[in-house]
Amino acid sequence: MRRIILLAALVAATAPLAHGQNARGGREVRGTRAAIEAANRKFIEAFNRGDAAAVAALYVDDAKLLPPNSQMLEGRRNVQTFWQGVINAGVKADSLETLQVEPGGDIAVEVGRYALTARPAGGQAATDNGKYVVVWKRQRGAWKIAVDTWNTDAPAPRQ
Repeated sequence: MRRIILLAALVAATAPLAHGQNARGGREVRGTRAAIEAANRKFIEAFNRGDAAAVAALYVDDAKLLPPNSQMLEGRRNVQTFWQGVINAGVKADSLETLQVEPGGDIAVEVGRYALTARPAGGQAATDNGKYVVVWKRQRGAWKIAVDTWNTDAPAPRQ
């Protein structure tokens, strides 16, 4: 009987601590998600004004870009070159929709959806919808992209 009373007292004493951890964890998720969504808005704004340098500034120095149907690119300079090529091809970023954020200290993982529209000079506009996974890294208080990968929802071309 004494064990049951001690166990009940221990549970009662630690329950507020567990609740506090859950509340802090919820605040961490909300705060991290808000910061990532703000960075995504900066990405879209810089991308749509044709500023690949500002887009690349949202990545860590040793970032990894994993575009579909292409080799992995490493480093901010290569990230900038890649995005400049996409911008020059007439692509505009319509939206980035964050579906899930899982923070863990100075690392967070985001899963989301994107919509892009290609408006090539003299060509017909085409929209691409897809999904992405981004690994974010907090550096000097700011969330930056460490690993960026995405792929289209469109079916593969028939051969």
